[in-house]
Amino acid sequence: MKKSFMSVTTLVVSISVAIMFLCTSAITAQTTGNKFIYDKNENKETVFELDRSGKYLTPKLQYEFQKDEKGFVTAKKAFRWNAEEDKWTPYYLLTISKDDNNTIIDYALWDKNTESFTLNQQKAVYNKSQNDSVVTYLSYQWDESNSEWKLLEQNLIKNYLAIRVAE
Repeated sequence: MKKSFMSVTTLVVSISVAIMFLCTSAITAQTTGNKFIYDKNENKETVFELDRSGKYLTPKLQYEFQKDEKGFVTAKKAFRWNAEEDKWTPYYLLTISKDDNNTIIDYALWDKNTESFTLNQQKAVYNKSQNDSVVTYLSYQWDESNSEWKLLEQNLIKNYLAIRVAE
């Protein structure tokens, strides 16, 4: 008789702990802020924010992708939702190009005055050796005053990976 009482007590305690955990998770989810909902197809992704009531969606971001004939992304254009004008406004453009040993990623913010992606232009160049073993990373920022790319950072990735493995 005592043995069955212990198993019932254990069962009640286990259920109570489980309910407390589930309730705490639900409360945390409600208090930590809004959730995001994603609508994605082949060349476009739209991000909506779900309000705390769980009833209303507000558009936040939209991405348009361009791909090459092999299906690799060559450009990603981001837009932000402008609630006052009730339309998408350009945000930034990311382009990816490749040649034999380099992958070049260009980034620029939208300039509403010139209506072009020309603000805060940056470039990252990943260079790999012929046998794909050594990779260098070069980071550039466009220097408006001299109209040229200014090198900000240069790293040998092989050395970085060796350091990280040694840690």
